[in-house]
Amino acid sequence: MFRSILFALVLIWPSFGWAETIYPGYEWRLVDEGIYLHTQEDPFAGPVDGNSIVIVNEDDVFVIDTHINPAVARAVVSKIKSITDNPVSYIVNTHWHDDHINGNATFQNAFPNAEIIAHPYSAEKLKDEWRNLEESRMVAYESLTVERILEVAEAAEADDPMRAMNLRLYAGYVGALKPELPTLEYVYPTKFVSDQLVFERGDRKIEVHWVGKGNTEGDLIVFLPNEELVITGDMLVAPIPYAFDSPMQEWPTTLAQLKKLGAETIIPGHGKPQKNMQYLDQVIDLINALLSQVDQAAKNGVAYENLADAVDLNDHRKLFTSGDADAEFAWKNYFFDPGLNSAWVSLGYTPSVKE
Repeated sequence: MFRSILFALVLIWPSFGWAETIYPGYEWRLVDEGIYLHTQEDPFAGPVDGNSIVIVNEDDVFVIDTHINPAVARAVVSKIKSITDNPVSYIVNTHWHDDHINGNATFQNAFPNAEIIAHPYSAEKLKDEWRNLEESRMVAYESLTVERILEVAEAAEADDPMRAMNLRLYAGYVGALKPELPTLEYVYPTKFVSDQLVFERGDRKIEVHWVGKGNTEGDLIVFLPNEELVITGDMLVAPIPYAFDSPMQEWPTTLAQLKKLGAETIIPGHGKPQKNMQYLDQVIDLINALLSQVDQAAKNGVAYENLADAVDLNDHRKLFTSGDADAEFAWKNYFFDPGLNSAWVSLGYTPSVKE
């Protein structure tokens, strides 16, 4: 009854119903009946953090991705306990990047019987890289303070605004993670999906799919066919896609498979929900344009170090950024620069850097 009343508010409040703050800088938002999104208010703020989605069923709860900051995960756990007595039975790690999995221990400590679902590729990457990544962060942050980083950012603003943006982003990482990393627990997936898993929960069906290589080789998506809703992880990110070490050649085909599911609502790995396929189509066009131009440049004899000058995605850049300074920063640092390398490697033009 309570969940039905909350869902009715969707008809009153714009943009997926009401939202409230349960952790500073984040929104807790009702998306559909029993389906909640916890997302950063500012998609460009530091630390860059993935969305966390909570699905409250008749007898249990599913969680998709667990945030980069355990403190944020603790807020989500508290919120779950305030709205239902149902335990979390499954946690889905859509991929291995730490902004989607650092809260694993927080959820499993609160719900000890919860299983963590991931693709086998993601599980292997976590074993190989997760602990090393966080330990390197601890070393890097040890002598830093947020205040000092922001002072340097302010001094750099006039002459190098891009550097100032990068410093402010870095301050967000230091502020959020420096207190948490010394006690971070590494809780790894316990259940693996290389094709699909289907769960029946009363009138709700929850399908966990691997539909192909996307942002990583092991991206999982979660599809709720009755609600016509798909949760994509970083296979789709708004408002600027991420292209770090991505299998670019396969990615557009995988996004086309995602589109075939026929979802009406898309919850991306970062950013606000999408109510149509327009943004997904734009990302497909963008990746195809990048691949085509990188391929042509390589065939014309352009060396990797000159690739940025040979690839012209300005029309796409304007579409995605609308001239916003933060979006321009994200375009260069999250998509264009890493995307050049990902496309070059994916097309088989190696090495991507000078020896």
